[in-house]
Amino acid sequence: MQEEERLKSFSLFELVSSVRRCIESSFNKKYWIRAESSDVRTAGGSGHCYLELLEKDEAHNVKARVRANIWRQSYLTISERLKAAGLPPLASDMSLLCLVQVQYHEQYGLSLLIHDIDPSYSLGEIARRRQETIQRLKREGVYDANKGIDLPRPLHKLAIISSPTAAGFGDFMNQLMGNAYGFKFYTALYTAQMQGDRTTESVIAALERVAQNLDKFDAVVIIRGGGATSELRAFDDYDLCYYCTQFPLPIISGIGHERDVSVLDMVANTSLKTPTAVAEFLIHGMLREYNEVELRRERLMSDVALKQTEWHRKLDEQCLKLPNVAGRLLQREQLRQANLRQRLVMASKSVLDRERRLVERVSTILPLHLRSCLQRERQTLEQNIQRLKMPVRQHQSRYETELSAREQSLRLAHPDNILKRGFAVVRQSGKLITSGASIASGDKLEIQLGKSKLSVTAD
Repeated sequence: MQEEERLKSFSLFELVSSVRRCIESSFNKKYWIRAESSDVRTAGGSGHCYLELLEKDEAHNVKARVRANIWRQSYLTISERLKAAGLPPLASDMSLLCLVQVQYHEQYGLSLLIHDIDPSYSLGEIARRRQETIQRLKREGVYDANKGIDLPRPLHKLAIISSPTAAGFGDFMNQLMGNAYGFKFYTALYTAQMQGDRTTESVIAALERVAQNLDKFDAVVIIRGGGATSELRAFDDYDLCYYCTQFPLPIISGIGHERDVSVLDMVANTSLKTPTAVAEFLIHGMLREYNEVELRRERLMSDVALKQTEWHRKLDEQCLKLPNVAGRLLQREQLRQANLRQRLVMASKSVLDRERRLVERVSTILPLHLRSCLQRERQTLEQNIQRLKMPVRQHQSRYETELSAREQSLRLAHPDNILKRGFAVVRQSGKLITSGASIASGDKLEIQLGKSKLSVTAD
């Protein structure tokens, strides 16, 4: 049995060739299919286009995927048709209706050869997605959020999001800075890619940089100029438009064409067709501010002139009234001064009378008071004398006893009394000798005994 199965086996090439023939016979014509493009790339040398076709479910998960190619000549024809319909060049994430032929290769497997693409289907899909973005923004209640921000007055500090190489940016700056009125605008360019696959993320990144310096600007200006209508599709992107609705500064857009309006134009605070139209809007805004300031200045000058006239009139009236008023004031002041003098005289007389009576009363009371004080002090002095007599006598007796004792001690210490008790005084050459150590053998000494003196020689 195993030997029989071995005899019935096929080589890999035979198997896949059989698959190829089966597919070619079963799918031997062209089919229109709906799919989404992915990983689109063009071979530089051959000019062929290679891509993947995807289909996703409602959760945006890929449920079908197949390789596809477009040969050079077909690719050129398709590109021209897309351009004529106002669509961008074939790129990833585009919804396509393709005329394809099923192919199978022994080495490369299953693929689809694209012969044609229906631009009308892609346009309808773009319009559907655009409408979905608008409805989603409205459903979330943010569609008019940026429009609700009042434009600052004056509007002259601008964060500009654009490409520095874009012609529209140059036209905008030339018109803005070279305005005929000499208005000064303060601008800062935040560079962004304004066309191509990275437009959406590049503009959002620029807005994020502006958000770090909100206090430096009055508004954000997003401008681009030239290019195909198809390049506006990036400004229909939900993420970009939602970010703009939530931006804290008013956004002024100048990215549209004369006929086309992007979703970003719809949600922006102020939308104008072109960069030069934005510049004109800003210049006319400053002109309105200037005219209003001038109008208010003229009104102020007129009001000041009227006030000055009225003040001069009132001043003249007051000057005419001044002599009469001054006379009345002078008369009133003279009466007040006379009244004050009279009151001062009366007050002085009253004070003098009161002080005189006080002096008289004091002169009557003072002698009696002095006698009473002297009598009281005399009694106090006598009492103090009586109290001091006994302590004085006691101190006197004690001092007399101590004096007698000291006198007796002094008499006993007299040299004559000491000599009488048997003591002697030794002198040498008239000098008193108090120690025998200073006496040498043969020294002449004088010894006093009481009232007699002896001369001796030391041995």
